Amino acid sequence: MLSAFKLDQSRLTRLELEEPDDELTSSVWVDLIEPEENERDRVQNELGQSLATRPELEDIEASARFFEDEDGLHIHSFFFYEDAEDHAGNSTVAFTIREGRLYTLRERELPAFRLYRMRARNQVLIDGNAYELLLDLFETKIEQLADEIENIYSDLEKLSRVIMEGHQGDEFDAALSTLAELEDIGWKVRLCLMDTQRALNFLVRKARLPGNQLEQAREILRDIESLLPHNESLFQKVNFLMQAAMGFINIEQNRIIKIFSVVSVVFLPPTLVASSYGMNFEFMPELKWSFGYPGAIALMILAGLAPYAYFKRKNWL
Repeated sequence: MLSAFKLDQSRLTRLELEEPDDELTSSVWVDLIEPEENERDRVQNELGQSLATRPELEDIEASARFFEDEDGLHIHSFFFYEDAEDHAGNSTVAFTIREGRLYTLRERELPAFRLYRMRARNQVLIDGNAYELLLDLFETKIEQLADEIENIYSDLEKLSRVIMEGHQGDEFDAALSTLAELEDIGWKVRLCLMDTQRALNFLVRKARLPGNQLEQAREILRDIESLLPHNESLFQKVNFLMQAAMGFINIEQNRIIKIFSVVSVVFLPPTLVASSYGMNFEFMPELKWSFGYPGAIALMILAGLAPYAYFKRKNWL
């Protein structure tokens, strides 16, 4: 999908690209989501801009993510998202600044972009240049990541109460599963923060940013530096809760094993006596009882099912 925006009284206005009067040459921001071949050709023909390919978006080395060439200044940066099934992930967005225009190429719709477009309807841009648009998107991304960290903190507080009670059951098992998911989200948030930090350092170092955008970039970097320790503390909290949960599980297992051991020891002497003398007597009333054999079978089945049902009710199995 191809979208383009122009400046109208210092506000972003979406171009109706189907209209013959709205050409890409009047745009200040060209946004592409999984573009078709004809959309790539249109950008190339009208603006002379080559777009990155999917393999190029997947490169992770710094030289392939932050560079400058004849096609402009290029920055590839991770953006955090959650899909329809609430699975977290990072998607790479390719930014290119050339001749005062910002190009963004991405594989999916992203919350940060959607939120920024909503804000841009009423937001007045200070300078209205491509660098301001880029930094506004990065600023929106950092706000989203900060919200994710706050959500993880809130979820960990709830899980902490469940785990520290030590009562194992369905709620305890669900807490362990959620804990693993939160650790994965925290790791992806950290990766996104560090990648954004590298991108901004490259931008400050390589681009001749106007004064307002230079200060904005430095402010975003300060925000990232303040969020990274919070993110690190999340990992410590997750690790503590995981170790506490494993400790409670080990204690419960040891208690169950202790019960089984005591039961085994208690029944061992009667079993020894029965195995030594149980069939060595001449007068055994049950030998002539017509229901003796099926009764013994039923008793054996009951003796097996009764302990199983009891252990199951006690959540020992």
